[in-house]
Amino acid sequence: MAKTVKPNLYIGLIVFFMVLVLMILVAMPMQMAWGMWGLALTELMLLACAIVPALIFKWDLREIFKFSRPTVRQIFGVLVLWLGAYLAIAAVTMIIAYFFPEGVSYVSSELSKFFSSVPFPLTLLIAAVMPAVCEEALHRGLILHTFGGKSKWITMMGMGLIFGIFHLDPYRFLGTAILGVILTLIMIETQNILLPILFHFVNNSASLLSTLIDESGAAVQPPLESVGVFMILAAAVPFLLLAGSRLLKSKAESRSNPVSKRAKFVAVAAAVILAAAGTGIIAASLAQAPLFETSYSGGVNRDTSPHELEFTVPEDGSYIIDLNIQGGPVITTMVIENSRGEQVFDVSAGSLTYNGLIDLEAGD
Repeated sequence: MAKTVKPNLYIGLIVFFMVLVLMILVAMPMQMAWGMWGLALTELMLLACAIVPALIFKWDLREIFKFSRPTVRQIFGVLVLWLGAYLAIAAVTMIIAYFFPEGVSYVSSELSKFFSSVPFPLTLLIAAVMPAVCEEALHRGLILHTFGGKSKWITMMGMGLIFGIFHLDPYRFLGTAILGVILTLIMIETQNILLPILFHFVNNSASLLSTLIDESGAAVQPPLESVGVFMILAAAVPFLLLAGSRLLKSKAESRSNPVSKRAKFVAVAAAVILAAAGTGIIAASLAQAPLFETSYSGGVNRDTSPHELEFTVPEDGSYIIDLNIQGGPVITTMVIENSRGEQVFDVSAGSLTYNGLIDLEAGD
């Protein structure tokens, strides 16, 4: 009879490397050729990558994929943790979008096209239910099982790094790494894979709805003050993570093992730093005088002359344009020209709210 191979981290890393190879050489071509159906096949492939190695090494599937009936308290804790993760990822995404608006907008636009290619119930099944089950079986199941013996924080950081790399997207790396850390925390604390699956499903469903609602394909750099606002909102994250992690434990366990003074201090310090940084960013943003600002309101007809305004650009660069047109049944055309009469921006609309980037060269 073949000897059972003891779970070891190097086995988990080898499996993860093989998964990355399969993602690049098999999953990506499938998704490009078959769209959402390719994604469904990808998830089934990931599920196989979680089960087949365990069968080969004769590991106990009940030990790898531990599950039990979750309590209402634990479910509520998962939702609190998800809210904390959502605020943290929103702040991180806002910062990345500020520095890399084209890349973030491109990823969002491509995901929107991809997800809208099939009816919403099917999209929800393939993009939310299947990843929650299949990816958690691989990451919080098989790979986490190979971390046995490692400290809690090393395991969480390692699994976060693995989950971030797994998504093969530099713009989403930090966000998915944060998710990996929290999902691993849930599994370590509860030993119940149903709870990471629930978290994963809620997160993917919210992200899916957000992506489908925002169909804008334009590269939009968020205003600097928006970055500050999201950082202030993220000040609640340390307390949400602390509260959510406590709810994963039973009442008796929470009473016998209260929150340490060190954990409270770290949470308060992190919240103060985030709030202070956000406030500073908003103050710095408000201190920046706009390059050009105007407001016009009045009656117009076919004979109304164009409303012309001049301004000067001090240096070449990308500038944020924040435009709001309310014309009712009247079509308004707004054009920006340089001193040579070349149009650098042109839009016509009855009503329009637009916030994006425009490249301007120095001059009038």
